[in-house]
Formats: sequence, structure tokens, C-alpha cells
Amino acid sequence: MGGGPLNKKLTNSNNWFETAKLVHRIATQITDFLSHIEEFQKRLWLKKKFVRSTDYCITLDRVPEEFYPEIVQNESQLAEWKDLFAIHEIDPDLFNPDFPLDKPTAYPPDKPTSYPPDKPTSYPPDKGGRGVNFLKQHPNLILDTCHFDANFKDRLLSHFNNLDNETDGLLIHGENFQALNLLTKKYNESIKCIHIDPPYNTQTSGFLYKNAYQHSSWLSMMADRLITSEQFMASESCFFCHIDESEYEKLFLFFNSLRMDDQGSIVWDKRNPIGASNTIATQHEYMICRSKGNVKLKAQHINGQAILKKSLALAKAYGGITTQCRNDFKTWINKKTELSGMERSYSNIDENGHVYTTVHMGAGDVRTDPKYFRPLIHPITKKPCPVPKNGWSSTPEYLDDLLEKNEVSFGVDEKTQPRRKCYLKDNLTGELTSVISTGERGKHILDAFGLDFPYSHPVGLYEKLVWSITTDGEGMILDFFAGSGTNAHATINLNRKDQGNRKYILIEMGHHFDTVLMPRVKKAIYAEKWKNAKPVSRESRLSHIIKYQRIESYEDALNNIEFTERENSLFEEPLLSYLLGNETRESPTFLNVAKLQNPFSYQLNIVQDMQTQTQSIDLPETFNYLLGITVQTRRCLYDDDRRYLVYRGTVAQKSTVIIWRETAGWEPKDYERDYNFIQQHKLTDNATEVYINTDSIVPEAKPLDPLFKKLMFSQTTP
Repeated sequence: MGGGPLNKKLTNSNNWFETAKLVHRIATQITDFLSHIEEFQKRLWLKKKFVRSTDYCITLDRVPEEFYPEIVQNESQLAEWKDLFAIHEIDPDLFNPDFPLDKPTAYPPDKPTSYPPDKPTSYPPDKGGRGVNFLKQHPNLILDTCHFDANFKDRLLSHFNNLDNETDGLLIHGENFQALNLLTKKYNESIKCIHIDPPYNTQTSGFLYKNAYQHSSWLSMMADRLITSEQFMASESCFFCHIDESEYEKLFLFFNSLRMDDQGSIVWDKRNPIGASNTIATQHEYMICRSKGNVKLKAQHINGQAILKKSLALAKAYGGITTQCRNDFKTWINKKTELSGMERSYSNIDENGHVYTTVHMGAGDVRTDPKYFRPLIHPITKKPCPVPKNGWSSTPEYLDDLLEKNEVSFGVDEKTQPRRKCYLKDNLTGELTSVISTGERGKHILDAFGLDFPYSHPVGLYEKLVWSITTDGEGMILDFFAGSGTNAHATINLNRKDQGNRKYILIEMGHHFDTVLMPRVKKAIYAEKWKNAKPVSRESRLSHIIKYQRIESYEDALNNIEFTERENSLFEEPLLSYLLGNETRESPTFLNVAKLQNPFSYQLNIVQDMQTQTQSIDLPETFNYLLGITVQTRRCLYDDDRRYLVYRGTVAQKSTVIIWRETAGWEPKDYERDYNFIQQHKLTDNATEVYINTDSIVPEAKPLDPLFKKLMFSQTTP
């Protein structure tokens, strides 16, 4: 048929088909290529991140006095106290280089056998010089272990017998999803209150996305964190989430997908309308409230305490409950314009000095039973008083009980309808309402601290919310959008007021963690009131311990990927998948198990201030989180030049011991020596579970290396 039109069409069809197959093959390879990269990125993102560093802030009342001579000689610590607390205004000689303070004659040995040492005289024999006496007189000063070496930190922390329970606050510097992912095992179902103020996804929030994906990207960011944080909630707990009009509906609907009960939404009336063109001036924001378990959120009538205090003062001034006392009390109440109408109604004082108001006792609907129309008899005239039009709301038996308890208020004669007495002392706690009105601003508190931050919610508002779920003074508060640290400040204030034992966990990734959040928390602990960056009074002391940590970021993890070339590799998988999945497994960020022989010098490349620095990281603290141990003691012991770091605590109510030591270059005799040292110091006594790094011949011990690796990549699902 030659090269006719039909053959040309067939040839063109064959060419098109071959081209299509080639395109399909290339597209498949590109898709596989991208898929492998995405899976690797996901694995890197979900990997539990390392703790880079751990330090503690401890008020001096919890620091043994034997450490004071060393502390007063630490110029870095003194400089911080001068900057934060203005201690130079108390005693300028602390900063006079010509003034002899308390130079210790003998510091503790660098590597003592155990802590605390057997001989207390190994500490500086200071008898109480001027610097030491200054520390004794100011127990609310806050020591920060970052100013001291590892030896000092080891010795100090060894003095605590219930370290985690004695710690009042945990501050994490890192990306909040990564921090939540790391903390999940330890704090699963243990948080009483989650309270967050996330970015509102507006132009002023500083949270930017491509316009076409703005809402979905923001909600995806929130969803990841909300789903993870839900696992932290205790059986009876509450979740408060601030939001404005921009994303309220979408966020509310997402909360509906979580396993929490809807408590309703609070409207925060900010009393400061912000106008915009062609729209109603906005004066409010929302707080979405969800809960788990049988939760009733309460409100504290703070003004009620002031009313009771005034009534007691007047009664004392007049020598009892006189007519003038009652009249002056009514006058004072009526002049207090900041009181609500309900609060002003508590204008009466009975003969026992109790403040009360009266309420109508009539039924809302007409009663049909004659017993609800039985009149009450006036106690003086002995005549019947008027009965409410619809009858009494309560039964005759209940009314008789009120009469017996003197909780019925009668007029001067029988012409006035009796009312029920409601005592203020019984109504100092009410229900948290759906509207909270406050024009208070948070920035003035930061200004008083001398700290610069563009916006902060009022600490009084946070106190109200946190108190509503921790009325008994107990419970842990979690805030993973910590900002300037308002939740920590509120918790500290509440504990100072009612001697509570509330604790807090704050997570923040911004640079202001060091410049605002940390200084604010330290200042709030040191003194209650501040002005012009100085404490107004140094008397309101609070005993406190903060643990603060920095964690590896996703960028750090990416920066610590290393490829290990292997000879005679069998490429059963595509090359890229093999390279990403196998030849990176010994990267520092994926935990190179071989390097656990030197656990105290495990290093990562960390980017700070646009520069890459090699830093040792905290493997023991990282493993503690992965295992979920509640630490009771942290002890550091030495066998000559060998350092042993020993944690003892509980995991799922099992007594657990974790032992770390350097084992590089050990021979069989070294493991025998290791076993003898552990037995001699009874490090594993009474422990149900014992974990130890690398090899050992301790019969009850499990090697933690493979477990560490496994836990780094395990995912806890809700």
C-alpha cells in the first residue's frame, strides 16, 4: 500500500503513543521522587526532637546555704540580679570590687564520690560574711543555673528528693508542635487547663500565608496542634482558646470534631471599640470553651471580699453593729461605682455582722395548692404578713427551715412582704458567665516591668479564667502560644493570693522568650508590684522553681542530616528512597546509637543568629520525655574519673532508674568495675525497671539505646 495516508496516520499514532508512554514514565518518576522527599520530610517533622539544653531558676529559699559563698562570687548572676531586681539599690557594696565579700577558702572537689558528699566540710567554710548574709536576707532572689558550671548544677539538683513535683513551672523555647510532640508521653491526660491565645490570622497578627490558602493553611496549623494537645487534657479539665471574628466560625466547627464538651463561648467586651470603614466598630473578642468530664467553671467575686473587709472594719470602728455602722456601710456601698448592681445590693448587716441582701420569695407561676399561700407571721406584731400574688416558691417546710435559721427578712411591721436573706459569705463564688467586660490592658504591666512587647492580654483576665477551673488551688496550666508569658504571670499571682499549688507549662519559639518571657516570669516571682522597672516592695515573697529548656527545631534537624556511603549496597528500592531511608539513619538528628558511648558530649550543629555552632545536647532529658518518667531524684556520682548521672522516678507507677555513663574504649574489666560501683552505691535497689546506656553486666538492667531510637519515631495517636 506504500506510504499512503493510512500508513502516515498509523505512524503518527505510534509516535504519539510512544511519546505518551515516555511522558507517563517520566511523570511517574517525578511523582515517586517527590513522594520520597515528602515522606522523608514528614519523618523528619514528626521525629521527636532533642532537648538542646536544660537549666533551672530557683528561689534562694530552696537553695542550701552551703552554696551561698559560691553564688555571691558569681559576677554573671549578680549582674542579672542588678539588671532585673535592682539589688544594687539595696547594697551597692555587692558591686564594689574593692569591698571584700565572702571569698571561700576551699571549693568542693571537682569530682566527689557522691552528692551530697559524706563530709559537709568539703564545702566552703563560710561563717556568714556580708554577701552571704545579703542572700539570707533576700530568699526571693532567683538563682539561674545558666550562670554556673555543670558541677555546680549537679551538686545543687542532687539536694531535691522530688524534683519534678517541686518544680512549679516548665518553660520550653521551641516550635510548639515539636514541643507538644516531645511532651506527650510524660504529660498525657495530666493537664487541668489549656489556655491559648493563637495568632488570629489577620494582617496585624504577624502570621502570614499566601492569600489563596490563608484560611485553610491557618486552620491546618491549628488542627495539628489542637489534636495533639487534646491528649494532654485530664479527665476533668478545660480548654480556653482566644479568637476574633476572622476565624471564629471555622475554629468553632473544628472544635466540634474533637472529643470535648462544648461549654459555650465567652464574649470578651474590651470596652474599646475599634472602628473601620463601612462596618460596625468592633469591641469584642471570643474565647471558645471546651471541657472534658464533669466540669463546672466558676467565677470569683473579688469585690465581695472587699465588701466583707469593709463591714468588718466598720464594725470594729463602732464597737459592734450599730445603727451608725449600718448607715455608713450603706453609704459606702452606694458610692462604690465600680461595683455591679448585684454587688451593691449587699448593703445590709445583720446583728451577727453578716453582710446580706434580700430576694423575692414568690413563685413565677400561679400555685394551685393552698399550702403555698400560708402567710408568715411577723416576729414582733405576731400578725400575718402579705403572701406573694402567685404564692410562695418554696414549700412550707422549706420556709420553716429558713425561719429557724433566721434567713427571712421582715419589715418593721406585718405590712411588708417577707423576703429571703442571701448572705454574701455564701455567694463569693458564682458561675463563669458568657460575657466578661474589662477595659484593662496588659501592656501597662509589661511597661511597669521595664519590658518591651507590642501587645499583651490583661493578666487579670487570665487570672479569672485559670481560677475558674482551679478553684482548689491545684492543677497544671498549659499554654503553647505563650507570647509574653501572661499565663505564667496569672498562675504566679493566683498562687500568691491563695497559697495554691498550681503549675504551668509555657511554650514559645520567638526571640522574646529570652528578652521578655523569661524576665517577666522572674520579676513576677520576685515581687508582686512594679513601677519603672523596679519592685515597689520586696516583701511579697514566693518560693518557686522553674525548669527551662531549649529544643531542636525542624531546621536544626534538617541541618544535621548526613549520608553514609556503604559498599556493595543492594538497591532493592529506588535509589532516592534507599538514600533517604537508609544512608541517613546514622545522622546525628536521627540518633546515632554508636555515639551513646559518649552521651554527655553528643553534638548537633545549631543555627543561632545566622551562624552555625556545634553544641552538646541533653540526651538524658530527651530520653526522660520519651520514656515519660516523673523524676524524683537526679544524682551525679563519680568513680574516680567516671561520671554517673542517675535519674530515679516513676513511669506508669513503676519505680524506674536510668543510668548514664561514658563507656567509650571500655574493656571487659571496665564493665566489672562498672557493675561493682553500681552495686556498691545501690543505684538499682527497689527499682522495677532499670535502663542503662550501651552495654552492661548489671543483670536487671535493659540497654536504653534501641528503646531511645524506637521512641524517637513512635507517634502517639489520640
